Amino acid sequence: MKPSVPGNRLEPNTHYPPVPQTPSTLSIAVPDDFSLPIAVCSYGYFLLAPNRWDPDRQQLLRTLQGRRDRLIHIRLRQSGSRLTLACNQPLERAEQAKIKHQVIRMLRLDQDLSQWYHHCPAARRRGFGRLFRSPSFFEDVIKTITTCNVAWVQTRRMNSLLCREFGGGGFSTPHQLAATTPAQLKRKCRVGYRAQRIVGLARRVTEGKIDLEWFEHPHRHVEELMAALLKIHGIGLYAAASLCQLLGHYDHLAIDTETRRHYLTHIRRAQPASADDLRRLDREIEQYYARHGSYRFLAYWFELWQTYEKQRGKRSDRWSEPDADSFTTAQLGTSS
Repeated sequence: MKPSVPGNRLEPNTHYPPVPQTPSTLSIAVPDDFSLPIAVCSYGYFLLAPNRWDPDRQQLLRTLQGRRDRLIHIRLRQSGSRLTLACNQPLERAEQAKIKHQVIRMLRLDQDLSQWYHHCPAARRRGFGRLFRSPSFFEDVIKTITTCNVAWVQTRRMNSLLCREFGGGGFSTPHQLAATTPAQLKRKCRVGYRAQRIVGLARRVTEGKIDLEWFEHPHRHVEELMAALLKIHGIGLYAAASLCQLLGHYDHLAIDTETRRHYLTHIRRAQPASADDLRRLDREIEQYYARHGSYRFLAYWFELWQTYEKQRGKRSDRWSEPDADSFTTAQLGTSS
């Protein structure tokens, strides 16, 4: 996550989906180790539009895509071994399946954590391993592009405006973004140089030149995913590693200023003074987490997550809109 900038806060409630009425209610079974608050508040994308976490009621409000991309507002709660989805519209059977699929993807309910728990028993005790993500890989890619080289508060603003200006309250679809121009996107959503990359990606997706479903195939190897991601304009090593973990592959670290800050604080060392020192530091960080093998990213994030909660309390209890701009390790001061 990127550091926050004082002031320049989001306009109140611009990205909040309405609390749905309940003409349709769905139910999804969850694994024994599943906790909705832990799963949602495990990764900063839960604070990006159109997600809204309600810490008082321990529920997630979110707008999803129904049939023909109509917007469905949901309220998601956990009761024992089941999730309850309250939807604001009646749903056909196929549409019910589409909504459930999106929720399962967001919360990684189909992910087998047994090997991760064997590797890290402390994570088993905490029920940690299902890092929150988006209901579609396209949304994950766009959100990753909006986190690069920018302060967290500006990332939040970009995503809020993408929902408001192009998504009608939901997250913008490839067709909606392909239909605009980079100049319009830059002006309306304040995405800067990212406008060309976002519109270009949306157009390549709608034209069939990039098949996003290919990336989600369960038998893809992480190295072929990295190679394919790096071919997408605007995706560098940091973004590719981040997207791999969002696809369920944790072999690569997404090293940025936050990773370095966390590691240097952990080993009690000062920031490097030169570019050469910085490169050596990145290699050192890679070596430090290499012992976790294919779970490098998860191990790093679990370490970061524990440090965060030790100093700021449970995220699920406090991270609502007033705190959202400070959801960054830079705000801890004594941590990463």
